[in-house]
Amino acid sequence: MKYVRDDAQRLATLLLDYIHPLGMAATAGPLRAMRELTAGVLFTGSVQLTNAARLFCHTPAELDEAVKRLSRHLADPHWNHQEWAAAVLQQLADAVADDDLIPIDGTELAKPYSRHMQYQCTIRDASRPGNPLVDGYWCFGAYHWQPRNATLSPLMLRPWSTRQPRFLSENDLTDRWLWTLRQATAGRGIWLIDRGGDRPEVLATLLRCQARWIVRVRGDRGLIGPDGTRRSARQWGDWALANRKPRGRAVSVPVKLPADDVAQPQGPAPLWLVVPTYTFQRDGRPERWLLLTRGLIDQHAGPRQVRHFYALRWRGEDAKRFLGQIWHVERFLTRSFLALERMLWCVCLAGGFLAMLRREKPQLAKELEQEVTYWDKDGPVEVPGYRTARGIHAAALRTRDWAMPVLNNA
Repeated sequence: MKYVRDDAQRLATLLLDYIHPLGMAATAGPLRAMRELTAGVLFTGSVQLTNAARLFCHTPAELDEAVKRLSRHLADPHWNHQEWAAAVLQQLADAVADDDLIPIDGTELAKPYSRHMQYQCTIRDASRPGNPLVDGYWCFGAYHWQPRNATLSPLMLRPWSTRQPRFLSENDLTDRWLWTLRQATAGRGIWLIDRGGDRPEVLATLLRCQARWIVRVRGDRGLIGPDGTRRSARQWGDWALANRKPRGRAVSVPVKLPADDVAQPQGPAPLWLVVPTYTFQRDGRPERWLLLTRGLIDQHAGPRQVRHFYALRWRGEDAKRFLGQIWHVERFLTRSFLALERMLWCVCLAGGFLAMLRREKPQLAKELEQEVTYWDKDGPVEVPGYRTARGIHAAALRTRDWAMPVLNNA
């Protein structure tokens, strides 16, 4: 039991050191509430305020008062949290190296039984059979995957609703958040985007703000090939498979986006279309990736690396699975949309701490993983950080009386 207690104390101290530059060691006010909620996500695997408060409350009266205080600070309209949120994003982005991968993908926060949540709108719940339409929120997500350390963490989780004030369009929000991500990372990392990013507005933003990216495009996306003619991406893919020599089970062809389709004030940018030589089955039909990329081919990567990088876009799905299955993000009970925004920044901060722990304290992470006594049914295919997060939960459950007061009395 002693080494378990020591691990929990070390975790609490490391967390305080990690959030100290953000001003979250405050003994009162909203930043204290953000610290307690971040600790609640890490140590209880829950975003619910009651579970976070149980870390440092021992009586029902204390628990009731703590939940009211956390709720009040989370939804406080007089606290401008933008400076704190920008500092959280910058701290997370500082860990992004030049060749790290940043999958960008949207998701949904389904609340099918909610009735009084602010600005809730109609979304399509992809986690239920038939993808039914339910109440909830949409969410823009950017995730940081570092292959050499096998660390996965959310960089940004931005909820949005068609009913929120000053809403113009999804493209407007995406443009704003892509520029925010670019500013925080200073252009480091390779962005990976699925077919949802194959929109003229998104492609125009990518051409202006990021040097290296890969987007899977639709087959009917118009492209200008090396001979100056315009054809669809599917036609250029077929031409490349018939005329270009494969390199690493993929072929490539230089292309440009038509100026009348995608705004390009600086002129058409040189791009490449990368097409794997193989197909995969989807809904009983063969499909083939059509990957539009910039800043990789003939600079420091070839078709094989581009194909491999995009295959790792699935880590974004792993991150969403982690947030849903380990930290149960969809089980939030806050009514205020402002509280939801702040809660998700706490989730990002907790994810960054978990990644830092696996990256800089591998021995401690390994000790925590030994706290998980069950065997993973998935075998070698495992969500990065899954066992580490479970180990933190186990250590906190066994040693709450030693470690948690350190966080509460920062």
